[in-house]
Amino acid sequence: MKKQVIKIIYILAVFVISVLVIGEISNQENTDMTAQMPAATYPVISMLENGKAVDTLHGYAQEMEVNYMHGTILPIGKNRQIQMHMQLFGTKPENLTFEVRTLDGTSLVESTKISDYREDDNAGTLEASFQLKDLIESDTEYMLVILADVNGKTVRYYTRIVWTEDDSRYHVDEKLNFVRTFHDSTFDKNKAQNLSGYLETNSEGDNSSFYKVDIHSSLDQVSWGALAITSHTDPEVFITDIHGQTASFRLDYQVTVTDDQKVARTYDVQESYRVRYTSDRIYLLDFQRTMDYVFEGSASDFSGTKLNLSISDPDLQMMESDGGGAFAFVSADRLYIYNVSDRKMARLFGFYNSDQNDVRTLWKNNSIRILSVDEAGNVEFLVSGYMDRGRHEGEVGTVVYNYNATVNTVEEKAFVSSTQSEEIVMAYAKELAYANQNDEFYMMRGDSVYAVNLNDRSWKDVIKNIVSCDYRISESGSMVVWQKNSGEDAMSSIQLMNMNTQAVSEITADSGDYIRPIGFMGEDLVYGLLHKSDIYNDQMGNPVYPMYSIQIRDKDGNTLENYHVDNMFVTDAEINDSQITLTRVRLDEKTKKYTSADADQIMSTLEAEAGSNTVVTANSDVFENIVEIALKSSSDENTVKLLTPSEILYEGSRDVLITEETEENLPQMYYTYGQSGIEGIYTDPAKAVSAADEISGVVVDDTNRYVWIKGNLLTKNQIMSITNAVTGKDLSGESSTTACLDLMLQNEGISQNVQAMLKKGSSVNEILSSSLSDAQILDLGGCSLSAALYYVNQDIPVLAMMNDGSSVLIIGFNDLNTVILDPEKKTAAVYKYGMKDSEELFEKNGNHFITYLMPQEDAG
Repeated sequence: MKKQVIKIIYILAVFVISVLVIGEISNQENTDMTAQMPAATYPVISMLENGKAVDTLHGYAQEMEVNYMHGTILPIGKNRQIQMHMQLFGTKPENLTFEVRTLDGTSLVESTKISDYREDDNAGTLEASFQLKDLIESDTEYMLVILADVNGKTVRYYTRIVWTEDDSRYHVDEKLNFVRTFHDSTFDKNKAQNLSGYLETNSEGDNSSFYKVDIHSSLDQVSWGALAITSHTDPEVFITDIHGQTASFRLDYQVTVTDDQKVARTYDVQESYRVRYTSDRIYLLDFQRTMDYVFEGSASDFSGTKLNLSISDPDLQMMESDGGGAFAFVSADRLYIYNVSDRKMARLFGFYNSDQNDVRTLWKNNSIRILSVDEAGNVEFLVSGYMDRGRHEGEVGTVVYNYNATVNTVEEKAFVSSTQSEEIVMAYAKELAYANQNDEFYMMRGDSVYAVNLNDRSWKDVIKNIVSCDYRISESGSMVVWQKNSGEDAMSSIQLMNMNTQAVSEITADSGDYIRPIGFMGEDLVYGLLHKSDIYNDQMGNPVYPMYSIQIRDKDGNTLENYHVDNMFVTDAEINDSQITLTRVRLDEKTKKYTSADADQIMSTLEAEAGSNTVVTANSDVFENIVEIALKSSSDENTVKLLTPSEILYEGSRDVLITEETEENLPQMYYTYGQSGIEGIYTDPAKAVSAADEISGVVVDDTNRYVWIKGNLLTKNQIMSITNAVTGKDLSGESSTTACLDLMLQNEGISQNVQAMLKKGSSVNEILSSSLSDAQILDLGGCSLSAALYYVNQDIPVLAMMNDGSSVLIIGFNDLNTVILDPEKKTAAVYKYGMKDSEELFEKNGNHFITYLMPQEDAG
């Protein structure tokens, strides 16, 4: 018996030891399969302007589509000499070469090996100098591509360049010195007094938060108020846009601020400037600065039921689980998850950390989007844009990740690469990114919506040519509605896709009616119904759709609202949170004409659910408005655990190679760029120009050609070819619209029977499109007069249509007047009209402008 007991104990001991050994081996194998994200390995290049570094360039692992790369620009003097500085970070670049390409990417102008360079091993730098061949045109932008072999890979660096035969053409040094002096002066209260003359301090400025400061803020706000800035890094200076008079710059740097408890915090700061040079002085056209706390999850960031995010974006991205037991948030381009119940916080993603904090990882040309959070703290998220380091270093695309809270690991599910710029990729990710519970990820790319299977990395295009359609996307991204813009009776129905099931349903209007998608209120579809017979054209020839009914339908097809008022019709609707604002017209029963009516609103009867953890703002005497997350339950800063997840390693590739089919007749795309990068992608040039006008930006098209530029206006200009053509002529014998169109076409050497075309029912847009077949016709309805004058500045006439059906041509301007050609005037058809009076005149008539761009002609 005793021997049996001993034998049993022996067997149990062996079993326990075996389990422990196997567990240890398993743990070792698991450890071997995870690792921290690898460090950045690429060198960076800075261009030298008068010996000072500008336009830091980051390396790309693949060849990019030049026509979609906007980025920075470098002006080059008449000797066509370029100097550059490379930070090596321990690398040994080989085969340095440069290429010059046309901005549309269709032609290689030059490819030359760089032989004049020297390395400094002690400093870890390389200095190079090279001269472009005499193959480029003056004052024309090109793309410079610098190639280097690094660690066996060819790495490319991109920047636009513009050469001038006149070294004083762009006044680069003067503009740069102004920006650097302004920047330095903000840190010195005495020197800051010199800045007051450049600011436009008024009620538009928000002086309650340092998160966003602009040209309208107070001088005290611009000079950092009472913040105790103990240090700041030297700024990275980027030239984002430059022309003869105007230029745009961006400065990126960090500041350290110490509070009254002696706690030092680091903040990312970005400044943007737009300036105009004149022989008398430099004018500040626009200034913006953002300040964003670099959250570290330290003990000082927790206080009872509050998580302190200090000076941050009050609209920061946060998503919590259904029960509020866990929430994820993005701070300074880094993603965190906090488990409220067990008080654990993990930094799930971020290229920058205390160990990886050089110029490469601090470059924020990427964005994070939270897709889902569950009660256990598991998170699905995506990172889009340029990848600073890691497996996809130097690549551009979209990565979908999954965080497993149980084992504290982050796993890549799929990577969709792109050869368009990171700014465009981020803009599309902002438009649509949704993952359902079946591991299907939906994204927009180019002209279509794609579904990617996150398990086997297969893909398919589920909505083709969506940019050619009138489409809307719900708040979560789970619902998409679209309607074709062409084809017989295209407006008779709309298509609705549920991304959770991939089911497509069709909503069809009654016979004789049309249906129009308006958008989503939350996840509920809003659309309008109208009679075909009620459609009419405005003065620009654009159709107006008076809707007799506005309906709201939930995802299950139930009608929640049917708005209808007799003899009242809705011509436009804007959805804002839980309210729909309706622009209406009234039908006069006698005249059968529509007249403007008061706006109306539809309010949602459903109250928005308050989250368990919410983003709030609080006031601090010194820091002003700060951002906090009010927690579901209190936390003890001494017991919060900060975890650092490992990344799961895998063999092979998880790349998704989407091959896009080029469809004919796709609409022209317009890209609006502001001082901080791309602000929007549009198919409507009026919307693109209006957006750029508001942010002091520029608009380019699919060929990287300028369509519109803010502020690059001469003091005066007049299209003399048109002025001379009408001198002494009586134009009143034909309609004013006919005369204006004739003159626009004659200005391009084209003769058409415009009057006959108008009688046949052709619109102004159709006549210009058919007559100027190679031109881009720009319908700028709703844009400001000042925006329209930029085309007159390029000797391109602008047609303005009036509410009474008449038309005039704008053919000139100066500081005080516009020059207008009015065919209905028998004498003095060309005359000056006061600028303010002109603005009022065209505003009263709806700012109905139309113009064009001929091939190889831009607004530069």
